[in-house]
Amino acid sequence: MGASNSDKPVKIILDSDIGQDSDDAGVMALLHQFADNGEAEILATMFPMQDPMGAPAMDVINTYYGRPDIPIGTYKGNYEYKGKLFDHYNTKLAEKFPHDLMHGKDAPDAIALYRKILAKQADRSVVIVAVGPERLLADLLKSTPDGYSKLSGHELVKKKVKFLSVMGAGFPKGDEWNVKIAPDASKLVAETWPTPIVYSGYEVGNAVRTGSRLLTEAPENSPIRASYENHPFVDKVTKDRQSWDQTSMLYAVRGAEDNWTLESTGYNYIDESGKNEWRNDTDKDHSYLILQKPEEVKKTIEDLMVAPPAQRKANHTFSSQKD
Repeated sequence: MGASNSDKPVKIILDSDIGQDSDDAGVMALLHQFADNGEAEILATMFPMQDPMGAPAMDVINTYYGRPDIPIGTYKGNYEYKGKLFDHYNTKLAEKFPHDLMHGKDAPDAIALYRKILAKQADRSVVIVAVGPERLLADLLKSTPDGYSKLSGHELVKKKVKFLSVMGAGFPKGDEWNVKIAPDASKLVAETWPTPIVYSGYEVGNAVRTGSRLLTEAPENSPIRASYENHPFVDKVTKDRQSWDQTSMLYAVRGAEDNWTLESTGYNYIDESGKNEWRNDTDKDHSYLILQKPEEVKKTIEDLMVAPPAQRKANHTFSSQKD
């Protein structure tokens, strides 16, 4: 799995809870750089929370990288997440940088957008990278036939999705944030998702710290840099942060290479509270990443986060709206 086996760009839908942590901005930087390199095609970005400024923040980053028209879907339901939710930098990005999607209410329903996009794609061609709670994925599985497709959500995913790359859980066992704030969703996905799932657990991103080079190497008008500058969890001394989300994207696009090995015998069991453990008594289509080369992964992620947008290298007019 991954682009390392193919010359075709990987078709990606990113499902990210941007604003919660700085790695959500970082993962969007990787996605756009992979698109610049011809390694990925961005089909959409999805925001699974109710924060009205999540979609505008995504639009800021898409606009910065020269792709202002990427579809953005937002969660329109009323699920109450099992933890405090943060807007660490969404509003700040929206106030400072150019974009034209001003409020989450102006973005389409994410489940409808998922169905619309998946219905148009070739069979088994889409990779979904989910780096937040799995609320949208669970609701997509439960969705019913509509004007976009006569298939149920489960059937549509099975037909169109190649695999799901998830940042979540911990291995061999864990009690991880993305899973436990919507445990029913993560449990449903783990038990019923009809394509392979590859998990990048808490321990992987925890061992790869990035972001320090953003403060000196990224352009001053970079919203990725601004996301790290505005995030209270970034280490005050080392100026870096764990790279949880970026690892899922790196694997989704480039495959294992020699950065990871995969544990694929068994399955990820998730209980009602969101705690998980890897069990070997049954073999499902689940895998989890085992990090082999942390320094190489760190350099790759950092290189991608600090690189200027290819779409704008010849255009120096992009600047923040407010100093």
